[in-house]
Amino acid sequence: MMKMMKRGRGQEGIALVITLLVMTLLLIMGSAFMSISSTETLIAINERNRVQAYHLAEAGAEMAIAQLNVNSSYGGTPVGADPTLGPGTYRVTVTCVPTGAPPCPPATPDQRLISATGCIRNCTAPGRAQANVEVRVQPASPFKFAAYGLGVTGLQDGVLVDSYDSALGNYPIGPPSQAHIGSNGNIVLWTGSTVKGNAQAVGTVTLGAGSTIQGTTTAPAPSVTFPPVNTTPPTPPAPSLTVTAAVPVTLGAGTYYFDTIEVKAGATLNVTGPVVIYMSGPFIGRSGAMINATAASTRKPTDLVIFSSAAGQDAVKGYDGGGEFRGAIYALDAEVEFSAGWTVYGALIGDQIDLEDGVQFHYDLALARSATPGGGFRPTAGSWQERLPSS
Repeated sequence: MMKMMKRGRGQEGIALVITLLVMTLLLIMGSAFMSISSTETLIAINERNRVQAYHLAEAGAEMAIAQLNVNSSYGGTPVGADPTLGPGTYRVTVTCVPTGAPPCPPATPDQRLISATGCIRNCTAPGRAQANVEVRVQPASPFKFAAYGLGVTGLQDGVLVDSYDSALGNYPIGPPSQAHIGSNGNIVLWTGSTVKGNAQAVGTVTLGAGSTIQGTTTAPAPSVTFPPVNTTPPTPPAPSLTVTAAVPVTLGAGTYYFDTIEVKAGATLNVTGPVVIYMSGPFIGRSGAMINATAASTRKPTDLVIFSSAAGQDAVKGYDGGGEFRGAIYALDAEVEFSAGWTVYGALIGDQIDLEDGVQFHYDLALARSATPGGGFRPTAGSWQERLPSS
């Protein structure tokens, strides 16, 4: 008979060891997979929170721009009271460029730096997700039209409206056909007037005999909103300025406050750099007046911008007998009028625009690109960016 082989005691021990090793390996692999899954979940949550925080910061920056367009002295959200939006909060600070808190000094009235922070789980909470956005803004130009009347835009008898570009050279250099006019009321062209551009009116557009609008006419059209501009001087009252033919007056680059300005017959008001004038009364030009128009001036309409809060009267009046005016006028509550013999280079915004008896009006396209108070704040090119915590 064959003898049966006996199994050694060592073989049973080896099987147990192998089983324990396999179970340990499976346990380690399972734990690793669970750890990886948990980590991936946390990464996804953190990325979601970071993206949400970034969008909160962007929303805060957009809100700040909207607030600045209502109040140029807006300085940001209250300290310690971050507004809640969606799943988190945001905070905003606004500073003048190069430095300081609004209201900005006259030397740096235009640019603002907006710093916005968005947070998930509150900006002061442990484990918060946070993102920072910075953007630099400055006023855009309100002078997108050659002439715009909040009431009536009227051209009477032989008026010419065309365009040029002072950045390229003196008139007539530049395209002549972009002198667009508009009105939140009606547009009326009397006899023999020409507009080399488009016309849009909330009301009606009326053409007299021999009058033409060479571009497109749109009526009714949506209304255009122009923000109010504060003309109150820092230390009232503002003085009045009278310019006589015997004594020319020169204004260097800067910001000026006047009650009224009168440039007498044959007198000269020179401008030698970018000038912004805030007025509470009328600007009057008599026969033969030369305003930013002689060789002693820059002769660039972008260098003379007049804001007037005059109401119920002529904000700007160019009397019969002619003269020359190179600049932009912004008068929301009063009439802007130039009579026979005047040549105007620039742009006009008023409650009513009235150009009469052969006035030659040349819209300067450079004004549409200039950063001018009254145009609303817009981001400067390339300035909108995310700031990492280490930057």
